[in-house]
Amino acid sequence: MTTMTSRILIVQAGAGILAVLLFSGTLLTTPAGAQPPPAVEPTGSPDAEARELLDKAVAAAGAGDLEQAQLTYQLLLTTYPQSPVKDQVYFGLAQIDQQQQNYADAVVQYQKLISEFPASPLIEKARHALAEAYISLGQYDSAIPILERERSLSPDPAARQTLTDRIVEVFLKKKDRVQAINELLKKETSHEEEKQAVENRVQEFLDLSSRSELKELIRQFPKGYPGDAALLKLADLYESSKEYFEAERELRRFLTIYPKHRAVSKVRGRIVAIKQIYLSNQHLIGVMLPLSGRLQPFGQQVLNGIRLALDPASNPVPEKFVGIVVKNTEGETTALQTGLDELAREYRVSAIIGPMLSRQVAAAAPRADSYRIPLLTPAASQDWSKSWRYVLRNSVTNRQQASEIAAYAVNSLHLKRFCILHSDDGYGMEMMRFFSEEVLKLGGEIIARASYDPQATDFGAQIKYLKETDLSKYGVLGPPPQQKGEVREYTPGFDAVFLPGDYDQAGLIAAQLAFYNIQGVTLLGTNGWDSQDLFRIGGKYIDGGIFVDGFFPGSAEPQVQSFVERYRNRYEEEPTLLAAQAYDAVSLVLRALQQGAVTGEAVRDFLGRIRNFSGVTGSISYTPDGDLAKRLYVIQAKDGKFVQIN
Repeated sequence: MTTMTSRILIVQAGAGILAVLLFSGTLLTTPAGAQPPPAVEPTGSPDAEARELLDKAVAAAGAGDLEQAQLTYQLLLTTYPQSPVKDQVYFGLAQIDQQQQNYADAVVQYQKLISEFPASPLIEKARHALAEAYISLGQYDSAIPILERERSLSPDPAARQTLTDRIVEVFLKKKDRVQAINELLKKETSHEEEKQAVENRVQEFLDLSSRSELKELIRQFPKGYPGDAALLKLADLYESSKEYFEAERELRRFLTIYPKHRAVSKVRGRIVAIKQIYLSNQHLIGVMLPLSGRLQPFGQQVLNGIRLALDPASNPVPEKFVGIVVKNTEGETTALQTGLDELAREYRVSAIIGPMLSRQVAAAAPRADSYRIPLLTPAASQDWSKSWRYVLRNSVTNRQQASEIAAYAVNSLHLKRFCILHSDDGYGMEMMRFFSEEVLKLGGEIIARASYDPQATDFGAQIKYLKETDLSKYGVLGPPPQQKGEVREYTPGFDAVFLPGDYDQAGLIAAQLAFYNIQGVTLLGTNGWDSQDLFRIGGKYIDGGIFVDGFFPGSAEPQVQSFVERYRNRYEEEPTLLAAQAYDAVSLVLRALQQGAVTGEAVRDFLGRIRNFSGVTGSISYTPDGDLAKRLYVIQAKDGKFVQIN
């Protein structure tokens, strides 16, 4: 065995020649100004010799000479690789790295200590220091489990409190206030003062929380603290941004969940105050939308468009205070009618935007006529079976879409023969009928029609039927193939296929038409195509397809671009057709108010005279029966993008 003396002599002899020491498989240059550690006189035991080097390293570190300490630690490792003080060496090196802000290197040393010496007395200190190194590196998800483990194993209440505070700080660094609040609630509070301190801190976090964070806390704590405080704070946020419907909704929800809460009296007062805010406006517009349940996302799009139209940048009557009163139409027809009664009698609204669904419009229409308050629906697309004077539509109908795409195909593209492939449901049947009627009216011909199950993904049988029917009329099959595996050439006798489905159906059908060798025909559709997923599903086969829509955010029109930009900035999402139609509906009512219309009857008369109103959905005029008369956007799928072509 090599003696201590011979080892030290080797180090001394090499000090002037050897510039680097081997450590952990890498070469480390001796730091400038640092001297190799002095020779250690042999004591007769390698362990004792290693401890002497350890003492010198610790002493150097204590004196602030970190470079000398680091070099001594490294010498100890290379000279005594099996030393029983190796865990202390790892810890010492890690501490130096941490002091020098070399946190990644510190992590490596701590991990070596923990993995190689699980029984070391330094293990808990190493784990805690490792967590702090992770925090310094911004690797919070690595640090949190270590701190949580420390807390769960600690027998000291004060230490557990300190660890909880640190975990809270880490979650705040992660910008996760929800989890920070959850951790705060784990603090052990034996005195009222401690409990109050925690609640004060929770309230600080709630005051800084976003709507989504507050909603998550309400979900996690649906019937107790801090869910109650989060609910009140959410109402505050809505009220401060003048979203009074949402504020009132949350306050009423609070009263339902916490009927004996100490804040009940204050909450009731706030509800009364919101009503007074409504009534303080010179003019009120009613809003009837589904703002809960499965249709809530669509109702929210409409409400977004309404609110954007009331912004000072859009509102043509800033000197006349205009507010909105929102009613949720989700639920029974009686609730819808009760809401309309309240808007008419209590708030005396000048007009109502909504409802969205055709059946709800039919239920509300008789009351609107009796109150002489115009209803402007921003979404209902079905034809009315009955005429109501005070019901107007600011939405594109199925008939308009079918008529517009047929007219463009025949008059602009000069196509004459058509096939139709549609879903076997109310929408598909209606679109097929409207398109057929318009094509025949324009002198075109329907070669074949086929329907499919709305849930279908394989359209082979329907496509074969179209092909066979066409071959019996105008289609042509080429000569039989000369070689095995070749496909007999087929030349369609029709010019286009009308696909009035959604983007996923249209994309699948486009690809399958090509599979069955139906090529060179134009694909036609409706606004269900309007999704970038159309290109993902249909690929190159959808290229050149044409559809119509009531709104095109890519339009070069200045008012459209302004609307799109402001909508994106406010809501951080793309505006939809529903949002655009709602925006125009409110803009029309505001124009009526600007022109002096005060009563619902006057607003209706003004709207009936509207001709070529320039909206973000195009030029708007109304027919005598309150239907929309406008040109739709004709849009083509081209090279992975949508392009307006009319």
